[in-house]
Order: sequence, then C-alpha cells, then structure tokens
Amino acid sequence: MKHLFHSIIGIFLGALCAFPVFADSIYFVQSATAKVMSQPSFQSEVIATLKRGDKFNAPKRLGNWIKITRNGKQGYVSALLVANHAPLNKLEVVRAEDVAINNGVRRRASSFSSAAAARGLTKEDRKRADEENKADYSAVTKMESTLVKEDEVTHFVESEKK
Repeated sequence: MKHLFHSIIGIFLGALCAFPVFADSIYFVQSATAKVMSQPSFQSEVIATLKRGDKFNAPKRLGNWIKITRNGKQGYVSALLVANHAPLNKLEVVRAEDVAINNGVRRRASSFSSAAAARGLTKEDRKRADEENKADYSAVTKMESTLVKEDEVTHFVESEKK
C-alpha cells in the first residue's frame, strides 16, 4: 500500500514537471509586426505577417527560429520577435519629477548605468574610450533617451512596404 502511494505521488510530481515543457509552445508577437519567412532566414520569402499580440502555437524551435504553420503554409518566425507571454498594453516611463521621492529611499540606477556595469565599464573606461574615438558614449546616452511612439513605428514599417 505504501509503495502504491509513493508511486502515485511520483507520477503526479512527474506530470507537474512535464507541464511547462508543453506550455512553452504558445507564443505572442511582441514587436509591431513579425514576418513569417519561408525558410529560417531573413533573406527568404515572406509568406505572412503577424501583428503585435497575435498568438500562435509552435511545437518546434530551431535555434533562433520558431517553426509555425500560417495560412496553410509552414514558415519561420524569429524568436527575437516573440515571447511566451502577451505583450504589455502600454509602456510608460515614470520620471522623478512626476513622483514624490522620499529622501531616505534609494533610487534605482539608470538603465545606461546598469548596462555599463554589466559590461564591466567604469566611468574612466568610458572617458578613455571617448577620448580615443573608440566609442561615443554621449551619442549612446542620447539614443537611449529617445522615445519612439508606436504610431511612428507603424508609419515607418508601412513606408518600407511602398
């Protein structure tokens, strides 16, 4: 009886562990559009276009490409354009002047500082790279602070089709 109980518990736990493997086959488009290519290459023929938020099931992933069936044809979508969760409805940036911040509260580092720290760059390294014309970190800062609206992205994508 004890052996049967342990077997049932083992099967139940095994089934729970296997569930995420099957759940990972559902994807949502995160970018404004995602092209379905005939081959796993951006140079191949476009057979369909998916929109942000489109949901699809894909049982097979080949490296950075996800194999799907769309409009009765098999194709590939770049894994960089999709995720296993629905896209956020709206992304907003909260600025310090918009929120009352207490003096005792520690603020998060900027995304630029965090990225530089992840790369292992110090302030002196950035200055030296700027001086030696190896990198233009002021341009990177300017680029990272630029906000692009969703309608601007849509307009850009549509103008490329013409």
